[in-house]
Amino acid sequence: MSFENAESYFEGNNYTKVYTKILMDEFYEWINWRKDGNDSLLDIGSGPRNTIREVLYPLLPINFSRLVLSDISGPMVELQKREFKGYDRVSCEVLDIGTQISDDMSKKLGTFDHVTSFFCLMWVADQQIAMDNVYKLLKPGGDCFLVIVADSPIFDAICSVCEKPRWKEYFIGWKDFYVYPYTEIDKSKAKGLKFMEMAGFVDTKAELRENFFEFGCDEHKENFLRSMPNRFSKDVTDKEEEEIYQERLEKFDEFKLGEYRDNTGRINKPNTYLILYGKRPK
Repeated sequence: MSFENAESYFEGNNYTKVYTKILMDEFYEWINWRKDGNDSLLDIGSGPRNTIREVLYPLLPINFSRLVLSDISGPMVELQKREFKGYDRVSCEVLDIGTQISDDMSKKLGTFDHVTSFFCLMWVADQQIAMDNVYKLLKPGGDCFLVIVADSPIFDAICSVCEKPRWKEYFIGWKDFYVYPYTEIDKSKAKGLKFMEMAGFVDTKAELRENFFEFGCDEHKENFLRSMPNRFSKDVTDKEEEEIYQERLEKFDEFKLGEYRDNTGRINKPNTYLILYGKRPK
């Protein structure tokens, strides 16, 4: 799953920055920071740059050893490199956490004291491979803090067209692309913990949290929706792709997101997040 429309995502993702800060304020003490402050950290699915620079980077110990941002999307990584130009302890890498990591990439990355990921792993089809990779990227005694969208109005919007007679043949196999493996909320914690424990993690924890999208204006909302990735099972024209987008937008608007507009008749469906934590044994 690759978000190639990086600029649109950047223009519409302010809410992710705000909520990441809320979560880090609440769960900061979960992370097993080193006593000497020489921590190394890998972030997975870092997106277009601003969330990590404005939220995570300021929380690192002043003498941290290195921070590596990663994303499956080349355009996202290019934005990251621009944002962190001149930061000598920060690097940015293209990384697909949902496939086996090559020996060359493993050697290049090394291992870390901490692995974090925010609003990314729900796009990964094979959750076990993802958890196995996170485990392998940690030093013995290292830990991970993962925030995964379990369910969201954006999922309703992007999937709303997939079974429509007009578009069905364009989205054959869509359930393998728009994954969201934790939409059964009452089972999500147990499911996530099982993947972690099978990977070898210990001292695991799981929590659920909710919030609502709070876009500042229609433009931000529309940019965010437009940035969502597509995989079509047949050729699609620009006109057809725009029609698909407009139908998704119509569905998204049923949730009347943001306090800048009339919320009469709003469908009150929150974003629900699965928060997972675990350690690699020493």
